[in-house]
Amino acid sequence: MCAAMVNSVASRSARSINFYLFRFDLRVRDNNALIAAVERSSKSDYFIPVYCFDDKTKNQTPYSTTKASPERTQFLIESVASLRGGLRSSGTDLLVGVGDAAEYLSGLLSRVKESGEEVGDVKVFCQEEFCSEEVKVNRSVERAIKTFNQKRGHPNPTGGGSIVNSIWGSSLYELEDAPFDVNSVPTVMTQFRTKMEKNCAIPNCVETFGKGHTCGGIPVILKGEGEKELPGLKDLGFDEALPEADKRAAFEFKGGEENALARVQEYIFDLDLLKTYFETRNGLIGANFSTKFSPFLAVGSVSPRYIAHQCRKYEAERVSNKSTYWVIFELTVRDFCRYFAKRFGDKIFQLDGILGKEARGRHPNSIRWNYNPALVDAWKDGTTGFPFVDANMRELKATGYMSNRGRQNVASFLALDMNQDWRYGGYWFEEKLLDYDIYSNYVSWIMAAGMTGGRVNKFNVVKQGKDYDPKGEYVKLWCPELQDVPIAKIMEPWRMSKDEQKEAGCTLGVDYPNRVVEMKTFQRKEGKDGVKAQRKKKNKEKYKGGQYSIRE
Repeated sequence: MCAAMVNSVASRSARSINFYLFRFDLRVRDNNALIAAVERSSKSDYFIPVYCFDDKTKNQTPYSTTKASPERTQFLIESVASLRGGLRSSGTDLLVGVGDAAEYLSGLLSRVKESGEEVGDVKVFCQEEFCSEEVKVNRSVERAIKTFNQKRGHPNPTGGGSIVNSIWGSSLYELEDAPFDVNSVPTVMTQFRTKMEKNCAIPNCVETFGKGHTCGGIPVILKGEGEKELPGLKDLGFDEALPEADKRAAFEFKGGEENALARVQEYIFDLDLLKTYFETRNGLIGANFSTKFSPFLAVGSVSPRYIAHQCRKYEAERVSNKSTYWVIFELTVRDFCRYFAKRFGDKIFQLDGILGKEARGRHPNSIRWNYNPALVDAWKDGTTGFPFVDANMRELKATGYMSNRGRQNVASFLALDMNQDWRYGGYWFEEKLLDYDIYSNYVSWIMAAGMTGGRVNKFNVVKQGKDYDPKGEYVKLWCPELQDVPIAKIMEPWRMSKDEQKEAGCTLGVDYPNRVVEMKTFQRKEGKDGVKAQRKKKNKEKYKGGQYSIRE
């Protein structure tokens, strides 16, 4: 047999390997990127699902925070465990590594090659992400596979196609259906929503990943890799065990697709709460004033389309009203953050946001940012002397959760009242929030800081506390030293006289901190003229544009 014929036979007998690299889509139900990857694979190809935990989880950012707290990491571990179970039920498995994804995939390929099996084309599929860290991983993976191919004399592994194939996913609307291209994504949420709702339909959910999607399975030499135990917190660099859950926590979050689907079923159908969401969504205490879907959405244990279609089902079977629309609206807000980030990329992490040099005095929203470590630490620890801010920040630190109402207030306070570099807030949220999502988090922060050029939505944290916690129940829950402060002064304890402080058992500067900054407090003026004056002042302070931040 001639050499050309031998090579031809070897080429035909070699099996291609297609990896699917999970990141923020940890589910088997309605995972359009995963299904698309399978559809692009031959039935004879090896199809290997992979997840890599970042072993740099505890590394500090430039802002003296870590990339994730132990609580958020534990939620992620639970979510990956659930994904592995779902894949096993579908006839395949999940290979789990710790550390650099490129190194892990290279190691898997080397083991297959060393087993004597001929390796054909090698491709990697994943959900599309477009911020620098995720793009860097993709490039590193591509270089690693190119190196592997060169070592085995296989320089053109995909017939000229891409090695790393990113597929749009985990959005409510499909990118290709948008009535604008990426470079003209609106920077104002209202404009985005109007165009999307008018021109786009929410796509149907794709089928659940099942046994018919497993292609050629996983190479025999790698079967043992799928039997390894998942890493624990210590394996990922955390020395301490998780503390006992705080009894004041609004909700006990457990990661995983089955828990995500159970919460959707519970909130929408079992408890029948969807019909009143609009009225309750600004609550502060308890499990059911809001959906609590966001941690599951953040890691991709449930898709926004699945939630939207469950809302539509509820509307068809029970009632359709402003509340049922509003949950879908807020999924649209989430899409807005994702589309916005795709347009502007890493500008969402930069101090001047998308304004760039315009923010240095040439734009009405220009701010000269400061950094005072003592002030930032007071904000992070909930010791600013402003009870509504402190209660929210203490809840975040203790539980990894904060209401949307709280997030808007504490962000406004850090950036616009304390005048501190807003990025410290963004990175603190990244570390602490169980529902941290790259796009929703940082787009919301640059909007809060006014760095998109839209309206600066400054919150009066005293007035907000009075409006949304009128009896001080939330503040007293998280700031128990204020338990006996008169309700009239619970949001402004500095207004207490010495005798009142003594009566309340709360001496300022001793039992509860003095204010770290001063700000104008809201004083409601009585009478027709007073209300009119307040409206006039409020309208005068408005800028064009709009700010929205993602709800929980």
